[in-house]
Amino acid sequence: MSSCQHSALCILVVLMCLLCTLCPASSQSVKTGFIRDEVLLPCVYSEKLSEPVTAFWRDKDDKVVLDIINSREDKIDAKFTGRVLSFPDYYKNGNLSILIKDLRADDAGLYECYIPKVDYQAKMTLNVTEKPTSHGATVTSSSHHLVLLSAPLFVLFCSLK
Repeated sequence: MSSCQHSALCILVVLMCLLCTLCPASSQSVKTGFIRDEVLLPCVYSEKLSEPVTAFWRDKDDKVVLDIINSREDKIDAKFTGRVLSFPDYYKNGNLSILIKDLRADDAGLYECYIPKVDYQAKMTLNVTEKPTSHGATVTSSSHHLVLLSAPLFVLFCSLK
């Protein structure tokens, strides 16, 4: 195999790996939040749910992030009290997502949402970091992530030539 074909193959493999990490159809997603900010953890079932709706949110330590029982917020662990919001108006539409406010470093880890009536489970990993800054400006837009991901790919591409 010539070096040109080999380089093209390497680039193709790197691109495929990059696409796989960005693919939303994966069974477990990764969310990133920043300390003292908030993050939305999705739990969306594709069909309407008959009421009353029940769902259970758990964290990596099996703590009760939020229990939704009979379409009402019911139980929550002291660690999350006053920091977790859900959206009751959207429960019947299959949306049991939660918002965690005032993120802390120890909030990082695996989260699970389970809707027993339809045997649906959503898992995600939450990464919590300090908010990045660049020359005094805060980067908050998710569109910046694609630029940051493409920069190493460009460097790799240049180094393969």
